[in-house]
Amino acid sequence: MATGVAPERGVASERSSGLTRTSSVTFDWLMTGLSLLFLLGLFIDGWAHNHLERLETFFTPWHALFYGSYLLLALVFAGYVYAGVRTAGSWRRAIPAGYEWSAIGLALFAVSGFGDMLWHLAFGIEVDTEALLSPTHLGLATGMALLFAGPVRAAIVRGAPESAAALWPAVLSLTIMLTGLTFMTQFAPALVDWGVGARPSSGDLMELRLDRAVVSQLWITAVMIGVILFAVRQWGARLPVGSLTVMIGLNAVLMSTQSGRDYYFAMLPAAIAAGVVADGLLLWLRPSAQRIAQFRWFAFLVPFVYWSAHYLDDLVRGEHIWWKIHVWAGIPVITGLIGLLLSFFAVTAKQPEDIAASTSG
Repeated sequence: MATGVAPERGVASERSSGLTRTSSVTFDWLMTGLSLLFLLGLFIDGWAHNHLERLETFFTPWHALFYGSYLLLALVFAGYVYAGVRTAGSWRRAIPAGYEWSAIGLALFAVSGFGDMLWHLAFGIEVDTEALLSPTHLGLATGMALLFAGPVRAAIVRGAPESAAALWPAVLSLTIMLTGLTFMTQFAPALVDWGVGARPSSGDLMELRLDRAVVSQLWITAVMIGVILFAVRQWGARLPVGSLTVMIGLNAVLMSTQSGRDYYFAMLPAAIAAGVVADGLLLWLRPSAQRIAQFRWFAFLVPFVYWSAHYLDDLVRGEHIWWKIHVWAGIPVITGLIGLLLSFFAVTAKQPEDIAASTSG
């Protein structure tokens, strides 16, 4: 019985057809580094919007840094493609396999950036949550996501890596994509003092805050474990040691800069420790598409450990959690169940083609 998950056939077929170049690990590192710089530009701009006085113009140093990082990435990418046109024979074939959607992302970001300037001039500068829901900002975010996905798709095209170190650009690319998504949904943050402090005097307010907190934690769990399960399904034990610590820890460090609350920074040790434990679980269980039981346990335990560490951090620091124990003790369990359910989307015991073959035979 086949238990593996087939590779992304659309990407793999590009490789086998010979129509496009195959990128080198060096180029993947270059694109990953520029993507990280681009992401930092986004976070610095986000920090300015969250901490400085109301910004009334599109033309700010923070926007200059953000769009300048994009321009640098675009120039490097275009230069690499242009250098390959002579040998590849066409622009289309000169784009490295796996980076086709990155080229589309470059164009989408440029169009959305121009539209964002017009949007600001017409409707003003968005603040707080409304800035995360602006149509032009969503266009920018989509373009960035397509750009960031290049090293991941390129690693899939190349197949089994020669060494675990060759997968670091893909791991960091996934981390950047995860962090970009949590940035755009920071109205539902993970590192926040949910349930800590004085109990709200109003019963309705207490229930409202509780409901928002639970939904936020469930959302972050689905996003985080979804990205992690994708990486584990694709590469399993071949992932370099420390991958999940970097993925969870770097996301936590960057997201903590978007608010001035001390609680964000106080919870960093718990998030990083959870990443270390997740790496330990990866080494111990060795989950993969062939080791389905271990894959299911891994999918449950990672979010369970993450949120257990979150509330243990509160208790160790002597914080008062006004939620009853039913809530804060139940959150790790329900998030673990979400991870378990998502594992069935990531890996199934029998693939559709296997089922069709067995029924037709």
